[in-house]
Amino acid sequence: MTGRVAVTGATGFIGWHVCERLREAGWSVAAVVRPGSRKPLPDGIQRVEASLEPAPLRRACANVSTIVHVAGITSARSVAEYHRVNVEGTRAVADVARALDARMIHVSSLTAAGPAPPDRPKTETDPSTPITAYGRSKLESERQIVETPGLRWTIVRPAAVYGPRDRQFLPLFQTARRGLFLRPANADAFSLTLVHVEDVARAIETACGSEQAERETLFIGYPRPASLDDLLRALALTFNRRYRPRPVPFALVRVSAWLGVGGLSAERVREMMSPGFVCSVERAERCLGFRAAVDLPDGFRSTAAWYIANRWM
Repeated sequence: MTGRVAVTGATGFIGWHVCERLREAGWSVAAVVRPGSRKPLPDGIQRVEASLEPAPLRRACANVSTIVHVAGITSARSVAEYHRVNVEGTRAVADVARALDARMIHVSSLTAAGPAPPDRPKTETDPSTPITAYGRSKLESERQIVETPGLRWTIVRPAAVYGPRDRQFLPLFQTARRGLFLRPANADAFSLTLVHVEDVARAIETACGSEQAERETLFIGYPRPASLDDLLRALALTFNRRYRPRPVPFALVRVSAWLGVGGLSAERVREMMSPGFVCSVERAERCLGFRAAVDLPDGFRSTAAWYIANRWM
């Protein structure tokens, strides 16, 4: 199924790839961007300016059959800012989608579900226990959707997303390229479900055309989780470096977060102190027939190649 689709957050990391995937699948894509934004968009994507408020959104999304809501913030100076963008913005999009009788695909996050170790991965039916302000704002954004009467929706919860155009993993790639592999102490048990952004975009495009996924919340991730050592070893292989991890006292990690060094934040440290963020991806396989295809070595190689080609490192 194809048609006309609106994508919020289209100039961002995930939104860019979603627009490209939908365009390649035959959708007519309208990118909803902030008024005055001059950030580039993929070729063949229509730019439509609108703030995340009902009246301008309704004009921007006229004649669409589906709205993919990617826009949001992953870091903020206050809880109120998270709420304004991630919660109130989502509520506005949900109201517009219902008014237009458009389907809504909402891009949430595994952090909304909260941490889980690899031997007890989170499932979609488990209680949600977010541990950060960002995670709590994403969980509340999901509630706005579920509680909107008459709305046709699907919620996707990507795990830790990496790939071309991503800035969160960039510091790890930069240090690994120099042969430096910093490993926080007390992180032996920490594991992650990761997912390449191309797989996330493919999952969202699949959800856009799937009635079976309506009123479903689905984790999106690569089936095999990675420990911190798995991740660092994959980076060493990417840059043909010998893997010699350097232990870093957790106290130093906390100070670095306080100073904002290396992209660290207090919320990121709080996540690192957990047993990990691991989820089951079986429900997405059942509902969408979707399975992530890009493994860590291939994903890291393609990401590093993009960073280098675009002079990000």
